[in-house]
Amino acid sequence: MITLKKFLWIATISMLALVMITSPGWCRKQASQSPGVNSALYKPARVDEVVCEVGMVANRITNSTVEKYTGDNNYCVLLGDDSAELSSMVWKTPAVYSQNSYLYYASFRLAYNGGLIGFTSDTSDSLTVKTSADPGAISAYDTYFSITDRSDLVADDYEQPGVRIHAYTYAWSESYRDDFIIYDFWVTNISDGSLDSLYAGFHADLDVTTAEGGSGAGAFNRDDKVGYYKDDLNHEYISYMYDYDNAVIAGDDTGGNKIPKESAGYCGTRLLYCPPTIGSTDSTVQSGHGWWDWNSDPDTPGSWYNRITDGLWLSEPPSPHDFRYLQKLGPFTIPAGDSIRIVYGFGIGEGVEGLRANLYWAAYLFDHNWVGPSAPPSPTTAVEPGDRQVYLSWNDAPESALDPVSGLADFEGYRLYKSLDGLLWSLQGDFDIIDSVGLNTGLVHSYTDYDVINNTTYYYAVTSYDRGDPVGGIESLESGKTPAYTAVPGRNIITPSQEVHVVPNPFIPYYYLKDSWYFEVTQESPSEERIAFINLPGRCKLRIYSLTGDLIEEMENTDPSTKVLDWDLISKNRQKVVAGIYLFHVENIDDAEDYDAEGNKIVDDDTIGKFVIIR
Repeated sequence: MITLKKFLWIATISMLALVMITSPGWCRKQASQSPGVNSALYKPARVDEVVCEVGMVANRITNSTVEKYTGDNNYCVLLGDDSAELSSMVWKTPAVYSQNSYLYYASFRLAYNGGLIGFTSDTSDSLTVKTSADPGAISAYDTYFSITDRSDLVADDYEQPGVRIHAYTYAWSESYRDDFIIYDFWVTNISDGSLDSLYAGFHADLDVTTAEGGSGAGAFNRDDKVGYYKDDLNHEYISYMYDYDNAVIAGDDTGGNKIPKESAGYCGTRLLYCPPTIGSTDSTVQSGHGWWDWNSDPDTPGSWYNRITDGLWLSEPPSPHDFRYLQKLGPFTIPAGDSIRIVYGFGIGEGVEGLRANLYWAAYLFDHNWVGPSAPPSPTTAVEPGDRQVYLSWNDAPESALDPVSGLADFEGYRLYKSLDGLLWSLQGDFDIIDSVGLNTGLVHSYTDYDVINNTTYYYAVTSYDRGDPVGGIESLESGKTPAYTAVPGRNIITPSQEVHVVPNPFIPYYYLKDSWYFEVTQESPSEERIAFINLPGRCKLRIYSLTGDLIEEMENTDPSTKVLDWDLISKNRQKVVAGIYLFHVENIDDAEDYDAEGNKIVDDDTIGKFVIIR
């Protein structure tokens, strides 16, 4: 076998002509997968978090009882993300403000015996996620965990009578039910005795939603108003907050001061169900509505108990500030081994009437066992990136799907969307049945996108939509853009020879050839000038040499499933490499080690090659 040292000597003599190497075509299927289902219940917890974002509202869901930003343990069920790292009641409309969070954090608390019942994450099951593709799923995105008060880690000033909370959430993607998330709590008495005079509270600290300027009293979170809508006859109880006019900003900036307004939503919760209180036979009756500002936060379990149990309905405050609201329920009795159910819809709408209209559908779904008019499911999609193209294909399963209310197969067509960030989408095609409805473009089940640049990440989503029901007042319903599929044209090349290749080879800077190989600039890889070593044998070491044998750079691939390594053309001395002919050596780490008579290491799968840089 020729050793690397001997090869370098031979190559110095022989490599006098320009290397002409082509980049063969390739294709590899890529698909992002929805989270799997963890069906193991009642085992030691792992603190989990997911973002439910199948609809127009996105929110962090977690089994943790600890605030992320402050590290404070609230010993209760938390909703949202106070650290602002993840979506926290984001409303995705208008799309330009689709990252704006309306919520700081919210909580579900149980008041008992003059204090609060304390829960900790160490008694919680790992978060279970189901999507519409999973057996038994209720919505397009279900979550579940349970948590108890049975832990020595609960602070001494909290009550621990023996309670388990089973926490479920449901969310959908169709337009009439995509502006809210359902929170379904089952509170179980796991003690040997009856729990009497148990109260519940749903608290929300909303900061609606982007800074308009100013500080102190003029800060963005201090120009919010809080209110409620109460209809005892129809059991409609909604607490909400909205962006009010900021006094330090010229003009009326209610809902924001830009066009379109960035904070037009009213964010709130509607009680969908609770059992009758002690001495009553009427269910779904709220006991009170409260609010306070940031410097009046209850700081002990006892002060929380007083807020939740006082039965007061506070009118809307006279001026805006950094408020929180509290929906109060109870008192309830739970016999030993029994449970009570408390259900909320948490949503956003434009104005009070818009919020009411959206949360009406939350109540409708609860009353109809979560069954409502439904779009056909999104098709299963395959994405195959190639050289300056992406090929997509999908199945026809949605075409025979039955609407759960009408029982009819009302499929009408597919829509294909494309995005550079998974947030802002552009419609690439609308393919529908040729009939009396829609554009009548005809159905297709594949599409090739040629409007792409190699090594740029693209997101694709294929949705299904139905004909709608004009008589019933239901518009055409379209499935969600989740799951979205990613594709990176020009990556993970599989060559006919299966040998290690360098692309592009020769390398010519992008500013010389605008249609040549281009790498997407990212925070991790800020340079456009890169080459890729493809068809690597898995775990390996890659060394790059000059023709004189100087080591220019050394890299290691530790992931056996990764077949590609990028190099930004920066040497190990942090200098941009010059034009010339270079050699590379790939050493397979997982290969067995053998040595020749001279003590040289022999590795059968080592690869030696060359590439050219032109400047």
